[in-house]
This record gives sequence, structure tokens and C-alpha cells, in this order.
Amino acid sequence: MIKLIDLNFGYYEPLFSNLNLEIRANQITILQGANGSGKTTFCRLLSGLETKYSGKILINYEPLSNLSAKEISQKLIYLKQEPVANTVAATPNEDLAIWQNQFSRNLNEQYKHEREDVLAELMIGELLYTPFWEMSGGQIKRSAIAALLLSPRKYWILDEPTSGLHQEIVDKLFSIIERRKQNGIGALIITHKIEQFQTISDRILKIENETINEV
Repeated sequence: MIKLIDLNFGYYEPLFSNLNLEIRANQITILQGANGSGKTTFCRLLSGLETKYSGKILINYEPLSNLSAKEISQKLIYLKQEPVANTVAATPNEDLAIWQNQFSRNLNEQYKHEREDVLAELMIGELLYTPFWEMSGGQIKRSAIAALLLSPRKYWILDEPTSGLHQEIVDKLFSIIERRKQNGIGALIITHKIEQFQTISDRILKIENETINEV
């Protein structure tokens, strides 16, 4: 469970004021809002990338502020909207190996077959050793989704996960999220395309007027 208590945050102006909210880890929660309302900032807050807030963010009843970046990464994984922002290495093979090893520098070849399998499932198996700068935005996005598949027990925070993907991959992603839901593992999905996710969502939230309410 993620719980926010009296959360206040903003840059030049407030984005969230005295926000109180609970997000259940076993549900598919959809978050919508106008451009600039704070959707991506909300993802960054939950994943520990923004720290200058007041109030509390609890992950399974533990204050987020008490957790290291590695400890947070063991609990949840955040798929950013911009494909290249999700990469931490030069190729999908190196990138996925780092995720497998909890950001250790050891690129253990023992689990190479798992990297090959998840890339093949997303139809980019042939790009295992291709530099990201030679790949399209959609291909890089698929490599980032492959990292999600290597983290099946973690809570997923997905910022516009279908942008830049063709329909076959979108359908595959929906199927993956549905399987997770059946196993009691949820996700927070930020999207403008509410209609795409209505069949699998448990709850729809909206950011408006510096707070988040159920639709």
C-alpha cells in the first residue's frame, strides 16, 4: 500500500496541498489530469526522485524518506514517459542485466536467457546488443517494458506506457497487466487514454485543484 498524509509539494507554485490518499498495491489505479497538473511529478514523488516535500509518503507503512534508492527500487519500478529516460546503460543487454542485479556493476551472464526471453516477447529479441542510439523511440520503450517483466513482484508506476507503441504491443502490455492483477499485483497507470484501460482498472483518480480525487 502507498499512503500519503498531508502531502504538500510544488515548484514555483503548489501542485499538491494537504493531499491525503491511499493506493492499494493489489489494484490497477488509473490517474488522469490536465497537462501541467502534476501527474509526472506525482510519479517522481512516489519513486523517491522528488524529496523536498512536507507531509508523509508511506510504502507498506514505512516512510519513503527512510528508504535508500536501492531499497525503493526493490519495492517498485517507475516507467518514465520519455523512452530514453528509462535507460541506464548502452544496450538492452547491459540495461536489463543492471536491473537484474539490482544496479550492481556485475553483468552476470547467468541470466542472459531471461533477458533474451523478455525482449523476444516484445518482438525486439534481435536488438539485444544494439546501442540505444541506433534504436527508435518505440523500440527503446519496449526495452524499458522488458525491464518491468524482469520485476514481476514489484509495484509498477507507469507514465503514459502506451505512447509510441503499436497496437500489438499495447495489447500484449494489457495482457501482462491483467495477469498481474489476477495474481494480486497492481499498478499505477498515468494516461490520457482512459478508455484504453477501463476494462482492467479498479479505480480512476484525477488530479485537480492541487489534490487527487476519485472519479
